[in-house]
Amino acid sequence: MLKYINRVNKIIEFSHLENIIKILKVEKKNIYFIGGATRSILIDKYDNKDIDLVIPELKDETIEALSLKFTSRYYPSYKSIAISYNGFEYQINSFRKDVNSSGRQSKVAKAYTLEDDSKRRDFTFNSVYINLLGDTFDFYEGIYHFKNSYLKFIFNPIEQIQKDYLRAIRYMRFLSLFKNPKTNPQDIDAIILLSKNITDFVKENKIKIEFKKIYKMSYPENTINFLKENKELNNFLDYL
Repeated sequence: MLKYINRVNKIIEFSHLENIIKILKVEKKNIYFIGGATRSILIDKYDNKDIDLVIPELKDETIEALSLKFTSRYYPSYKSIAISYNGFEYQINSFRKDVNSSGRQSKVAKAYTLEDDSKRRDFTFNSVYINLLGDTFDFYEGIYHFKNSYLKFIFNPIEQIQKDYLRAIRYMRFLSLFKNPKTNPQDIDAIILLSKNITDFVKENKIKIEFKKIYKMSYPENTINFLKENKELNNFLDYL
C-alpha cells in the first residue's frame, strides 16, 4: 500500500481543512480524499480549490453542526453536503451505491464498504481514495493509469454511459488532463455510438459547465481536437 502522509498534510494545510475535520468527528483513517483532491496528492501539486471527501456516514448532528458553521447546501437524497468556505468548495459524501441508474437519474442506497462506494465512480483514476493517514485504496489500478496518462472507464463503457450520460462529457473533458492521453478503443466507440442520446439526458447548461472546465486544465486542445476529429461529436463544439 502506498503512503502519502506528507502530501496529505500539505493538502490539509492548503485547503484549511482542519476546520471541517474537527466538526466531522470521524477517525482520520475513515476520512478519504477522492477525485481532484486525490489527483493533487498524487502529483504533489496543490492549486485545486474543489475538495471532495468521503466518509462512511454523514450523521444528522454533523450536518447540523456544519450548516451552522459554514455556508452549505445539503442533499438529503444523497446524504451529501456542499460547503463554501474561504474560497474553497468542499463536497462531503457518505458511502453510497447506485441501485437504479438510467440516463441521469439515479436511486442510491447506503453502502457499507469503500469498494462498494467505488463502483459508482466513472474512471479508474477517479476511484482512488486516500485517507487522512496517507493510505491509498485503489481498486481498479487507478494510480498506475493516472501516472501513465491512461483515461479509462471502470466497467463496460456502454453500460457506464447509459447509467449516466454525463460520463461521456466528462470523458471528453478529461482528455485535457494529460499531454498525450492514452485511451481504450472500446471507450471511444461507446461515446460515439451513444453520442446522439447525450442531449436527451444531459441539460445544455450542464454540458457547458463541464466543457468550460477544460480551459482550467493543462491541455484543452485535446478535447477540442477530439470533438473536431469525430464528426458525430462536432455539434458539441458549440458548447465550448
